[in-house]
Amino acid sequence: MGDGIRVAAPCKINLHLGVFDRRSDGYHPIESIFQMLDFGDVLWIDSLKKRSGIEVHVEGPVPMGSFVPPEQNIVYKAVRLFQMERGDERGWHVRLEKAIPLGAGLGGGSADAAAVLLALNQVAGKPFSDADLEHLSARLGSDVPFFIKGGTAYVTGRGEQISTVSAETPWAVLLVNPGLHSSTPEAFALLDTVRSDTQNSAKPPLGKERLVQILQSHPKNWTFYNDFLEVFLQRGSPEVQRTYQAILSELKDLGAEFVNLSGSGSTCFGVFSDLARAKKALEVLKTHWSFVELCFPLARRPNTVVE
Repeated sequence: MGDGIRVAAPCKINLHLGVFDRRSDGYHPIESIFQMLDFGDVLWIDSLKKRSGIEVHVEGPVPMGSFVPPEQNIVYKAVRLFQMERGDERGWHVRLEKAIPLGAGLGGGSADAAAVLLALNQVAGKPFSDADLEHLSARLGSDVPFFIKGGTAYVTGRGEQISTVSAETPWAVLLVNPGLHSSTPEAFALLDTVRSDTQNSAKPPLGKERLVQILQSHPKNWTFYNDFLEVFLQRGSPEVQRTYQAILSELKDLGAEFVNLSGSGSTCFGVFSDLARAKKALEVLKTHWSFVELCFPLARRPNTVVE
């Protein structure tokens, strides 16, 4: 790539996800523990030299589905946002190697957008501070600011209020994606419908202190939950119910000490304190599911690399 830059775009999981009742503006506040993992997409960004414009090329094992116009791609949007804020129309070519499944609850699009902003900021001599980038990135999506910070975080609001957590994470994570695309708007709609039908309001927030206290205990003692998972297991389609129950049961049977769904789906995960057991589970699960990854928590987001 010559004078290009390589940047990792690691995924995240929600160890805990409480979703509160919809506000008057239509948004649902959340309370979550986000954890960045060492698995994700990779982007190569190179200057188009004297040309203006934005080129985005996507490759890798993850099918992108139906054609999306370039201007609707979040990577394109991130480059354009940086150009406008910087007042620099220099053209950029972005090659995205896509490994994070789409509609998987792993934050793949948000991770890619944050990686673009971080890389372009480094190439430009860091005109924006990390705080500036967090503020800027929120315009691309609620989860994007977390990917500027990385590591472990207590997240509230729409996902843009981030408080870094310092915690030991001596465990491995097995990600299992069944190949189902989970629509976040549809998940919220189902959540609202179930709460309306049952006349049940959201659980009260647990607060940062309590959630961090849980995180610092052994995974076998975790009482984290995901409000979406509870709804899917009650009122999801038969395929969704059957699939999630099967994966979570397999993970438990294979030694996971904690299991959950990430985001609004469709990736399930298991947390293992015994790495040997996690590796054995990986081999078994790979015979049943097409996407299984053994990952480890990241204490901070990786640095970009100039090539």
